Amino acid sequence: MRIAVTGAAGGFGRHVVARALLAGHDVVAIDLPAAVPQDDGHEAGAVEWRAADLVAIDEVRPALAGVEAMVHLAAIPSAHALPEPQVHAVNVSSTYNVLLAAEEHGLDAVCSASSVNAIGGIFSARPRYDRFPVDEEHPTYCEDPYGLSKWIGEQQSASFARRRPGVPFSALRLHALRDDYESAVWSAAEDEFRWRDLWGWVSFDSAAAAVLLALHRGHPGHSVYNIVAKRTGSSTLSAELARHWHPQVPIEGSLAGTAGFYSTEKALVELGWDAGDEHPAISDGERSESAVPR
Repeated sequence: MRIAVTGAAGGFGRHVVARALLAGHDVVAIDLPAAVPQDDGHEAGAVEWRAADLVAIDEVRPALAGVEAMVHLAAIPSAHALPEPQVHAVNVSSTYNVLLAAEEHGLDAVCSASSVNAIGGIFSARPRYDRFPVDEEHPTYCEDPYGLSKWIGEQQSASFARRRPGVPFSALRLHALRDDYESAVWSAAEDEFRWRDLWGWVSFDSAAAAVLLALHRGHPGHSVYNIVAKRTGSSTLSAELARHWHPQVPIEGSLAGTAGFYSTEKALVELGWDAGDEHPAISDGERSESAVPR
């Protein structure tokens, strides 16, 4: 499959590009002009780099020409990276533009990077959680421009899926991407710095696997998935964290040991993505010969 990856020069983008190549795909890597490598535009004949500002629809359309599927990762990644109106405007308009261009080119599958912050979290003054573990049906209480832009991005994906009922649209709620568990873990003394977003994280390798599995999803329509590691990054037991930092939240599932606070059962059932496998080998479900619903 020929896959377009927006935000391909970013930390996660490079992991997705690399994994797609290992799985046998061709990749069109898209990013801002300043981020595109200054060479002949190709790497080993399998990656073609294209420069585009995704806020400009006339640059998005040619950037997505000639591909079969799209992974949309490009975004302002923080509520505080730029003034609030810019964070919101860039993320929302760029997502709409790539979804529109994907429709115009008739792409077979679309996967977008959302965030656990789509329901509120690290950028909230006092995040609200109705239950633990947090599943994909949890209501949103986001209150910042980044989380709001990610929640709107999910609604945009759902909207385009209704226009193209035979195509799979997946929104992956990613969380604190790290190289490995050792780089994600912290001591009990640091728990207070992560209580808002529930001490979660996910490895680059695992999240990249989820991206490719989503592109090969076996059923059409829009769907949201929590893509978060099975264990927290805290050395404190999860039940103790819940009692201390979120005593008002009912526990409706297991928080045994250092179990994560986000449910990933849906991703396991529908994508075959295992939250406990932090550095998965390339699976058959990710490979280029896997069938994409049409």
